[in-house]
Amino acid sequence: MYENSNLIADWDVLRLMLAIDRHGGVAGAARNMGVTHATISRRLARAEADAQIAFFERLPAGLKLTAAGQVILDHARRVEPELHSLERQLVVHEQDLSGPIRLTIPPALIDRPLADSLAAFAAEHPKVLLEFVGDNSLLNLHQREADLAIRVTRRPPETLWGRKLTDQNAGFYASARWLAESALGQGDLSGDVPIISFNSWPAPVPEKLRAHCPNVRVAARAEDFIVALQLVRAGLGMTRIPKVLGDIQPDLQFVAALGWESYMPIWILTHPELRKAKRIEALMKHLSRHFTREKHRFIVTTNTAN
Repeated sequence: MYENSNLIADWDVLRLMLAIDRHGGVAGAARNMGVTHATISRRLARAEADAQIAFFERLPAGLKLTAAGQVILDHARRVEPELHSLERQLVVHEQDLSGPIRLTIPPALIDRPLADSLAAFAAEHPKVLLEFVGDNSLLNLHQREADLAIRVTRRPPETLWGRKLTDQNAGFYASARWLAESALGQGDLSGDVPIISFNSWPAPVPEKLRAHCPNVRVAARAEDFIVALQLVRAGLGMTRIPKVLGDIQPDLQFVAALGWESYMPIWILTHPELRKAKRIEALMKHLSRHFTREKHRFIVTTNTAN
């Protein structure tokens, strides 16, 4: 038996071990927990000193679990679901509208109107701390990597509870200068049509686009909107993006000849046990009202969507 048997009851130590294991080391754990590399290193060293045993070997290639570390990690994996459930139930029973909310939002969605809305919520509820975590990756709401997630998806996970904030339309956008000089800008769909494709698309060229433009070709592929938008601005071609993102680009123009398409809706999601927590419920209602007010920015209000 290890000398410090209280170690296995210390949830902070168990959480630390899980983070290091799941995120590939100290650097990954630091990013996930929103602290510095040095902070994680200090916490680990302090936990090992308190236990009087090493959890990891320090090797040139990185950390390697010791036998004791493996015992602690196995224990952490077993008790984690119950501890997270307990945390969620305690949050639900809190009476004050206070405490942290870990929120994950795709960076492309955080525009000025949404930032202003979140600032208004923070001003109205000064005891609530908004913690922005993660990016486009689907953080695990069951493991409380986040409390609330705003996600663009047609199929939200069935194990989560949420509501659809808004539908969306998408269209093709191009540099205003490039469009003015191209036949496409004059409504001629038969000429050369270069596009910036996304790696996430089911096919390099969308079927509807090929049906309209027989000479469409992929000029480049991108992983995210930021890269694609820079390539479009440089005149490499056009790309399909959500209306809400395209319309705020001052140097880009909607390619009207190709019309609008339906796009994935935006959802707000949480763990079912957290849906009645006062601070979670308050922010969900606030964001729902925001997206209702701003719906005209996400969907076409005429019957031009395909």
